[in-house]
Amino acid sequence: MSRQAGFTAVELLITLFIAAGFIAAGYQLYSVIIKSSGDARQQAKASNIAYDYLRRYASQATNPCTIVAPSPTPTIPANSNLANPSITASFTCPYGVGTQVTKISVSVLYGNPQVEVAHALFVTK
Repeated sequence: MSRQAGFTAVELLITLFIAAGFIAAGYQLYSVIIKSSGDARQQAKASNIAYDYLRRYASQATNPCTIVAPSPTPTIPANSNLANPSITASFTCPYGVGTQVTKISVSVLYGNPQVEVAHALFVTK
């Protein structure tokens, strides 16, 4: 009977293949997480811009359903780092012109393909 000291080459090779599989899976997971965090960051920036304008317009709504155009005209800040951004704001009277309820909607489009982030608020005064 002979005693074996250490590992055989086959055992080491199998261990290396398993380790390489774990490293490859870890790298793929890491790249997915990095991409997702970038998408989430862009969405958060667009959401913050839309919400900021929504709050501005809500504070200006003194006579519901009489605001024709938003003031100031919505623009995307130059330092937002959003690709192909555009912003729209609208005021509607969901229950008719004679009511005291105004719906303010602000949406931001960005990226390619376009992703939309929208916020809306009902205002009564």
